[in-house]
Amino acid sequence: MAGVVLRRVLIRSLASPITKMPRSRNWLVSLIMLGLACALAACVWSPVEPYVGQAQRVQTLYVVASGWHTEIGLSADDLSGPIEVLRHGSPSARYFVFGWGERGYYMQPNVGLGDLLAASMPASSVMLVIPMRTRLAEFFASGSRVFEIPVAQEGIDRLTQFLWGYLEKDPHQLPRLIGNGPYPESGFYASLGTYSLANTCNTWTAQALQVAGLPVSVAGVVFAHEVVSQIRPLATPE
Repeated sequence: MAGVVLRRVLIRSLASPITKMPRSRNWLVSLIMLGLACALAACVWSPVEPYVGQAQRVQTLYVVASGWHTEIGLSADDLSGPIEVLRHGSPSARYFVFGWGERGYYMQPNVGLGDLLAASMPASSVMLVIPMRTRLAEFFASGSRVFEIPVAQEGIDRLTQFLWGYLEKDPHQLPRLIGNGPYPESGFYASLGTYSLANTCNTWTAQALQVAGLPVSVAGVVFAHEVVSQIRPLATPE
């Protein structure tokens, strides 16, 4: 099974319309990634079980696809339970976007091939939380796609539990902020879960969508287009 997944990683990365690298560099990076991935064991972890009910999908969650990275967005009003503490620092935010990735790479403002190679090994993770006062489509107007996906309220509740479970807590049981983010009021929070080539930001996004009760598969997901191809039929038409 692992060999099949790794072959898919190489083939799909070369064919991906989302990856913006020149083909020669894309080929090189794919080979490097494939070789390193052979030493890794896939381990996708979730702090909660997926929602499996059939309640009416009356709420909306968002997926932001930017290059080879994906993120999850929620209305601020949907942050209920312990995770609502994130609203205290940004009371005027209308939406929150959550991204997950390798700690050193994600927090580095200027990354190069060396950073990419370092991020290819299993490492600690981080969650970027972005409060927004405008609609996601306006905030991510350039170079990104925003998908609006109907979901049940029970799925939203399960998703917020998932996000809270991934946040590492300080001694006061509050999310542990470890750095400022690249956007106003955004921040990097220490996260649980190990990042690897078999468990990327896009694997995490697929897992989050599955937890929310959507028919999304996590198996073999490495790149953004492997998430986008699954959610496009589920999204509200643009």
